[in-house]
Amino acid sequence: MSDASYRSRLLPLSILLASPCLAATARAELPEPADFTVSWHITDEAGEKVRPMTERDQRQFLNRARCECGQQVGADIQLNTKLASTADQLQAMIGQECAVAETALAGAFRRCGMLAAELVPTYIYGLSSTFHPAFLAHGLLPKTPTRLAHDPLVMVAGGCDGAGEAGLWMCKPNENSMANCQEPEFFVRADEALSALSGIPSLAFDYQPPLIQPTDLSVEPGNGAVQLHWELPSSGDIAGFRVLCEEADGGAAPGQAFATPDPTAEHDGTHYFTAGNLCGDQPFSTVQLEPAAVTDPDTCGNGVIEAGEACDDGEDNDPDGLCDRDCRLRVGPGLHALSWDHVCSDHVDFSDDSVVVGGLTNGTAYNFVLVAYDLAGNPRAFARVVKATPDASLPDLLPASDEGCGCTTSREGHGLLAMSLGTLVMLLRRRRR
Repeated sequence: MSDASYRSRLLPLSILLASPCLAATARAELPEPADFTVSWHITDEAGEKVRPMTERDQRQFLNRARCECGQQVGADIQLNTKLASTADQLQAMIGQECAVAETALAGAFRRCGMLAAELVPTYIYGLSSTFHPAFLAHGLLPKTPTRLAHDPLVMVAGGCDGAGEAGLWMCKPNENSMANCQEPEFFVRADEALSALSGIPSLAFDYQPPLIQPTDLSVEPGNGAVQLHWELPSSGDIAGFRVLCEEADGGAAPGQAFATPDPTAEHDGTHYFTAGNLCGDQPFSTVQLEPAAVTDPDTCGNGVIEAGEACDDGEDNDPDGLCDRDCRLRVGPGLHALSWDHVCSDHVDFSDDSVVVGGLTNGTAYNFVLVAYDLAGNPRAFARVVKATPDASLPDLLPASDEGCGCTTSREGHGLLAMSLGTLVMLLRRRRR
């Protein structure tokens, strides 16, 4: 065999053997997650950053109300090392499976919202951006005029629903001479443990109310107070309860003055949030959300308030509920909207099955509603309204120093209460003898 023939046969083999090295060389030009410092921030109604997110915030701050109000999340991205070229563009995105969605346009995931598409020096200097919480759950509609996650014109392929985790994705486009970012060009991925280990945490979002419902809700009146009891088959995703109440004649709130939760404070799982309580009819920011499909329009019980309906709680429409089966309110609009003005108790732990509500006016009839909420603060009202009228002739349910607050009673407390009543009956019998 001639030298020329030998070399011609070796050439394809040498190219084949060298190709992994070439690919590794190209991949090595991409930055690494550890090259970046990324932090998330809580913002106020104006979108201004108030404070960095804590680890607890990253797990349970983002609920449906914050999404419906458009309480944006702030993102700070800093490149901490020098790259070979400062003329390269780096793209930062927010969402789920951005690398897959960027090229598989007909797949299960849509393209992610864009936080930034800037040259390397901008990241070295430090880049700040914000995004609407809807991008954690959904990607973009194909017809959207913009990809910027804070632009009010951007069109999102969904609404404030679902639960899961999402995070930061970064890529260097045109690394393989193809337009846009391809999957191998993503060097920060929210679905890899490497991102978390490098200090780029993902964000949990929960836009769903609790699934578990309590049962057997009842109320017992006392002197200036009432005691509510219920059963809970399992704790499920319930973190706690609040009792809401109103005057049965006219729906007036009782004026208990429980403090409204701070929208920028660390959420500790002892409050619930609704869009009405958080931002009213003035959202902090907006994007174009794709409306949910209604399979049975103009139907009472489909969960959508339509023409001629005062309310529609879907499966929770009930003759004894807040909204009856004819989509008519059985309570005042404020109580049905779970307005914080109607809160009548402090936080009740998920393991408790009773609470005493004080500070009520004797002789006045009240409606009471039990509201369960999860760790993220998504509420769900138990679909039954109970009514009671406190009276001065009835037993005192609260110590004098506790009037005006809600006091929980656990199952162990029930035993103590029963024992105390039994002791009282024995003493009365002895006195009569």
